[in-house]
This record gives sequence, C-alpha cells and structure tokens, in this order.
Amino acid sequence: MKSTTHDNEKNVIMSKIYGLRKLRTFKNDFEKANDEDFSRTQKIKSGIFFKVTMGLGIFAIICTLAIPNPMDQKKNEIKKIVAASPDEINSRELATFLDNQNINVSSQEDILEKKIQGKIVEWEVEILVVASLSDHYKILTKSSSIYPGTLLTLYPQNIQQQTYIDNVSPGTSIKVKGKISGVLQRRIQINPALIIGPTIKSDFVKL
Repeated sequence: MKSTTHDNEKNVIMSKIYGLRKLRTFKNDFEKANDEDFSRTQKIKSGIFFKVTMGLGIFAIICTLAIPNPMDQKKNEIKKIVAASPDEINSRELATFLDNQNINVSSQEDILEKKIQGKIVEWEVEILVVASLSDHYKILTKSSSIYPGTLLTLYPQNIQQQTYIDNVSPGTSIKVKGKISGVLQRRIQINPALIIGPTIKSDFVKL
C-alpha cells in the first residue's frame, strides 16, 4: 500500500511539473507571437506612414506645378494684347452715354459690361491721378468727347516707361492699349493696360 501511495504522489507531482512546463511553453509561444505581431504592426505602420508622406510630397509637387503663377499669367496676357489688333468699339458713343448725368448708368452697367468686356482698345486719355503699386499703376483718366473716363491698371514694360509714369503730371495725355475688364462708376476699367506713347513722342521708348 505504501508503495502504491508513493507512486500515486509521484505521478501527481510529475503531472504538475508537466503541466507547469506546458504552461511555460504556452506562455513563451504567446509572448513570441505577441512580439511578432507587434513587430509586424510596427512595420505596417511604418510602411503606411512612408506611403502617406510620399503621397503628400508628390501631391504638393503636383499642386505647385499645376497652379499657374499669376505673374506668368499676366505676362502672357500682356503679350497677347501687344500682338492683338484693337476691336471696333465706338468710343464716342461710350463717352456720351457714360457722361450723360440724366441716365441712371448704374442700372445698365452690367448690360454694357457684357457687351464690351474682353475687347481690346487703343485710346488716348488724359491723366488725372496716378497711384504707384508694387508692379503696376492705377491711373484715373478724364473723359472727353472722344473717349470715356477710364480706370487703368497699367503695367510698365521697361524702366523708361516706369520713370515716365513716376514723373508724369496730371493733364498729360498718354496713348494706351489694353483689355476692357469692366465698368465702374461711369468709367471703363482697362486691365491690363500698356502705355503706347505720350503726346510728346521724344519722352517715350516704344515696346
């Protein structure tokens, strides 16, 4: 009996030891699997982060190339105006209509604007006020029996033109060429406008 009891106790102890070994093995396998999953997850996260970063970089480059530079657009527009022939617009009729104080021009400006917007004109106008900005000038001109009053957005094409406009006096007549961009308070907006020549030709350097 003693031998049998001893054997049973031995078997129980061995069983517990075996169970502990199995548990330890399972724990090791579980930790190993967790480490592998963590490593795999980190690699996936790193891969996703790299792809997102690369994607954003490529997107930024595409946007930079795709969005046109406003100055380049303006230069191209000016080149087209230089090469274009003036459109046929009756400037006398425009001047008469816009100067007629008995007509409510503001109610008809939209209709008039649609008719003449985008037209290329070549007019001789008298300067009232000049405002110098970073790369262009805003010039208010006086209406006459031949030409309506205008608001010019004028871009000098060289240093000589810039110097001339910087020193021009009110009352001076200049010849301009440009594109009608709208109508504002009985004045024709011309943007961009280019100076072709003042009345005194010796003061001007041609394009």
